[in-house]
Amino acid sequence: MTTQELQEKLYEFIKPTYPDIKIKVEDTKENVRQLYFTDDKFEVLYPKQRYHYLTHLISTDFFEQNLQDTEWFELAPNEKPDELDCHDQETIDEIKEAIISILKNKVGFVSLLDKEFTSQTVKCYGDFRHSKRILTDFKFPVEDQFDIFHVLMNEGGYCDCEILYNVFKESEYSKKYWLHRQ
Repeated sequence: MTTQELQEKLYEFIKPTYPDIKIKVEDTKENVRQLYFTDDKFEVLYPKQRYHYLTHLISTDFFEQNLQDTEWFELAPNEKPDELDCHDQETIDEIKEAIISILKNKVGFVSLLDKEFTSQTVKCYGDFRHSKRILTDFKFPVEDQFDIFHVLMNEGGYCDCEILYNVFKESEYSKKYWLHRQ
């Protein structure tokens, strides 16, 4: 598949959800296919969230046949690929247990987020706006929040509600969510 054909096909999958996205497909001199996705909506998302949301818009068969060995760059406007930052698996594994324990037992993060979603005083927007507010209120600096959200994403929590029903499954919100899906 040519770069142009791949780019057009990616637009077919992604444009319905991200109508203003810009997609560029390039082949490097080293014969590595690189995919660049740029959208305003990525401004408030971590790169791992961006990748997660984009890959879920693409059929599994198409991904396996055409995108397995590609490099992805999901960018907010005016962001450069070398500015993207995320933790590697080794780092996440090292900090995971402490972070999950602190969120669940020490600071009350889970109970507050659970209370907000169970009482329906908030709704999920596919980002971490409510979790960030709670962590900021608890005086967690941005650097610590970076660590926290990378652990949560690694556990399947790519947004506020997924933190509860994928990571902290003992939460009331999670119990109600999964009860209706059995």
